[in-house]
Amino acid sequence: MQSTAGQSLTLDDIVHRYGGSLAVDHVTLEVAAGELVALLGPSGCGKTTLLRIIAGFITQTSGKVVIGERRIDDLPPARRNVGIVFQNYALFPHMTVADNVGYGLAARGTDRNAARKRTTEMLEMVQLGHLADRLTKQLSGGQQQRVALARALAIEPRVLLLDEPFSALDKSLRLDMQIEIKRIQRAAGTTAIIVTHDQEEALGMADRVAVLSQGRLEQFAAPSAVYDTPATYFVNQFVGTANVLPATLDSLTAEGALVRLEDGTLLATRAPADPALGPGSQVVACIRPENLRLSDTPAGALEGQVELGMPLGATIVHEIRTRNGQRLKLSEPRAPGTGPRDSGAAVWVRPASQASVTVFAAP
Repeated sequence: MQSTAGQSLTLDDIVHRYGGSLAVDHVTLEVAAGELVALLGPSGCGKTTLLRIIAGFITQTSGKVVIGERRIDDLPPARRNVGIVFQNYALFPHMTVADNVGYGLAARGTDRNAARKRTTEMLEMVQLGHLADRLTKQLSGGQQQRVALARALAIEPRVLLLDEPFSALDKSLRLDMQIEIKRIQRAAGTTAIIVTHDQEEALGMADRVAVLSQGRLEQFAAPSAVYDTPATYFVNQFVGTANVLPATLDSLTAEGALVRLEDGTLLATRAPADPALGPGSQVVACIRPENLRLSDTPAGALEGQVELGMPLGATIVHEIRTRNGQRLKLSEPRAPGTGPRDSGAAVWVRPASQASVTVFAAP
């Protein structure tokens, strides 16, 4: 089954206050039709508030919400044609799987035969047609999640909202369900917004990720861009793992910049995104563990020694202490039959490339 039910979603300069507290701070997002966008951030960052504003459960202090070409701020939740999968699924335990999926259609007065056909289509899409007559309380957590998804999609929503949909699942089931939901969302052609605090979930599922902090939008970009080129120091620290080296911006070059670390080492980096940073500025140079390399020569490298190593399946993570006491994590592929380097071994460490080092103003 292929549908083009999804429509574009625009959040235009959304502000929301709870009393004197600012929960959403001038957030603007343009979501394309059929796109899956993750709202990612720590608890209290405003992501659930934004979801509730889209659904119509709360009215924003200012700004507007547009689906397709229609501003929907004046519409109650029932008339927004938005599907919602809640954190606890909110299924009716006394009803069968088919009755749960068809509930929204019945509430809208859909013709009985059309509703039955649509329910069957949805159950086949989520691969639960053989359980149509079973009570939802007799299902596993993953099956209940798929019923909730089918119910939300049955009404052909213009936008599908998913509120921490995997939080009730065991870790071993989460990846399977993430793949399943993305498959179903693609097949239905539905525009989807997923709220999560799990960065792996957001980076793995979403076409684009909106990273939020204290109500502000820090970055809105493809997962690879959020990870490889974080726009702010917050994104750099929240998404993935990064080594942080205090430094002074030495000079700006045609290729990027040079920073001087505390031990005097000059390090070539990507140009800082902040135009206010210039020579003499106090900065931090940030390098992800997989972007560090062990070097045989001191050129452009930091001197250190191995503190310990941890073999993690196909990779090894070494903790290295530099000459001035800075601890760095370095991740490298593990060849078959090999283990970590000996503790106390002298090493040189350098970035994989100039582009792999990101510079921010010192926090």
